[in-house]
Amino acid sequence: MYAKIESERLLYIRLNQRKLRVDDYIHLRDAVANDGNSTDVGRLVILPATFTGSPRHMHEYAQDAMLYVRTCGRPDLFITFTCNPEWTEIKEELLEGQTPSDRHDLIARVFKQKLTKFMDVITKSHIYGETRCWLYSVEWQKRGLPHAHILIWLKDKIHPTQIDSIISAEIPNPDQDPGLFDVITKNMIHGPCGPLNPNSPCMKDRKCTKRYPREFIQETQTGNDGYPLYRRRRPEEGGFTAIVRVRTNNQQTEIEVDNRWVVPYSPLLSKMFEAHINVEYCNSVKSIKYICKYVNKGSDMAVFRLENENGALDEIMQYLMGRYASTNEGVWHILSFPIHERYPPVVHLSVHLENGQRVYFTADNAEERAANPPNTTLTAFFQLCQQDAFARTLLYPEVPKYYTWNATRKVFCKRKQGAAVPGSDVRASDALGRVYTVHPNNDECYFLRLLLHTVRGPTSFTDLKTVDGEVCETYREACQRRGLLENDQHWDTTLAEACLTCFPSQLRSLFAIIITSCAPSNPQSLWEKYKESLSEDILREQRRTNPEVNFCAEIFNQALILLED
Repeated sequence: MYAKIESERLLYIRLNQRKLRVDDYIHLRDAVANDGNSTDVGRLVILPATFTGSPRHMHEYAQDAMLYVRTCGRPDLFITFTCNPEWTEIKEELLEGQTPSDRHDLIARVFKQKLTKFMDVITKSHIYGETRCWLYSVEWQKRGLPHAHILIWLKDKIHPTQIDSIISAEIPNPDQDPGLFDVITKNMIHGPCGPLNPNSPCMKDRKCTKRYPREFIQETQTGNDGYPLYRRRRPEEGGFTAIVRVRTNNQQTEIEVDNRWVVPYSPLLSKMFEAHINVEYCNSVKSIKYICKYVNKGSDMAVFRLENENGALDEIMQYLMGRYASTNEGVWHILSFPIHERYPPVVHLSVHLENGQRVYFTADNAEERAANPPNTTLTAFFQLCQQDAFARTLLYPEVPKYYTWNATRKVFCKRKQGAAVPGSDVRASDALGRVYTVHPNNDECYFLRLLLHTVRGPTSFTDLKTVDGEVCETYREACQRRGLLENDQHWDTTLAEACLTCFPSQLRSLFAIIITSCAPSNPQSLWEKYKESLSEDILREQRRTNPEVNFCAEIFNQALILLED
């Protein structure tokens, strides 16, 4: 049923967006003014970000997660919460002769309720302290069980000395807490794999891809670029062991395991929810962008690239997605459960040159749209600054904190809820604004975006280019006169921001553009400052075979070779 529903949605997009076209307003206006054929104007837009699970949809959520990183720093906790088909709430509702795998509706409904309660325990009961931001994404394993990847930002950061009180990687004392011991030995023991079970799914080239068994360690260690090395005591030093059953060669075998096989967990959460709940302290992870991408990577899919003869852009023809959708995932979507949730909300803000906004139109209303283009968030921001004295004190990304965007009327309205701002009739919320990124190749729009992050309360595009009462010819000139491009500081800022949101391959492309097209005065200094970020993917690849390797001249040379290519 779900496959039919999604096929119909895609068919609707295909059939209707052949009529719906989009172009920059200035191009539409010129085409209509010159008596051009409006049916030939614009380009097809297929599979928009509003289509849940589409590449644009997942990319936007990953960028929103990075906005949280820019605003609040690195997240404190990375949690994976997996459905347990043995939950009492599921088994009690089964009919005679049924197993949990027969009732995908029960699994979806119970997991959604458990996930809601799980998030309430963390964000409303504040078991780890008051939360500042949070987000989660629901995915499905190949066997069909749902799991949620969760990122938590706390107002009071977790101190390294507090890690052991929150996260454990040890088998609990069976005499002091037999209930927790039972939950951990059933849900939080990895494998076992290796020589004990060479057929384990995690084995590749006779090695565990999850790097189990881990080393014994007496005290938790932090400070390296990665997750902490959690305390795992030897049995003779106070650690405990457990007997677990493993199926090998179609036979049940009992194996004794120690703390080296324990997946890090939170004793409180594991005891409350009786499931596989992996909890990691991730504030020490340098490459936090990989975590944000992993959380928002979406469902598995096989992608085939097709191009038609005339090279016209048609995304449904260009990318056919063959998805691995389990029955559980289908039920989840049919029940309209969300696959993403987050707080605080993120408002997307458009950025474009004057008369460069996107205008959606059909062949029938092209002339009307050319005469009266709808407002964008940017043009509405200019209008707001013309009318509202408080708005003239704000930067463009700060507006959503105090004003809501009315998508119907295309205007910003004062918030009616939130904390009162002293000295004004405005209320403040926790909402964040994210201005869409612009590639440096689109230089004028790129410098316009830079000004929007610098100039408070502009009333028009012209006002944005005005410096000391004089209107500059270009936005680049305005940036130069404001001192935003002096001494390579602008390119330094550009790379620093890109390090938070871009992956190394994208960062290398940006670095190459800056070096070849933007004439920085000291490219060697930029390389020395950002060479580790430019080489992160090379280091990660080498750590797959040698976890102890660190940045070295060989890795930097490989990055330079990729830059040259």
